[in-house]
Amino acid sequence: MKIDDVLIFWPAMVAGLLVLATHVPLGQMVLERGIVFIDLAIAQVAALGVVAAHVAGLEEHGWPVQATAFGAALAGAGFLIWTERRLAAVQEAVIGVLFVVAASAEIILLRFDAHGAEHLKDLLVGQILWVSPAELLPVAALYAVVFALWMFTDLRHGRALFYAVFAVTDRPPLGGPC
Repeated sequence: MKIDDVLIFWPAMVAGLLVLATHVPLGQMVLERGIVFIDLAIAQVAALGVVAAHVAGLEEHGWPVQATAFGAALAGAGFLIWTERRLAAVQEAVIGVLFVVAASAEIILLRFDAHGAEHLKDLLVGQILWVSPAELLPVAALYAVVFALWMFTDLRHGRALFYAVFAVTDRPPLGGPC
């Protein structure tokens, strides 16, 4: 194996380590709370934000799309905070319904796009292997803040903070369409 072969994969390896650094602790908290499908639901809501931005004509790789994904994820997290307070006994079912509604809305929005199926596939698959070094810097900064919050605050008992942190880290994958 040549050094060039290794160098081509370093951004993907760094991206994987960044995701690992935040998602393992958050995953442990998810299991403690018993809401195991929250990652799928919040990621699907963030993806719905990306699709809505695409349908609105926003540039596919720009900050407005990222902002839309973050906003959608935070809105989904806010909805789950609200339902946890009012429907705690069926919270996992509500999370499942949120996932299905977001996925269905994406399909409905993309059915009017000639390349909608390809766009949806790219969104769902992501391409962590093709992440660029420039994409790593903002994600590393965000994940450093998340890691500091995990270390120095009580995310286990702070319901709103937990959901907000989860929403901003569980967005469409690195190297995806946003």
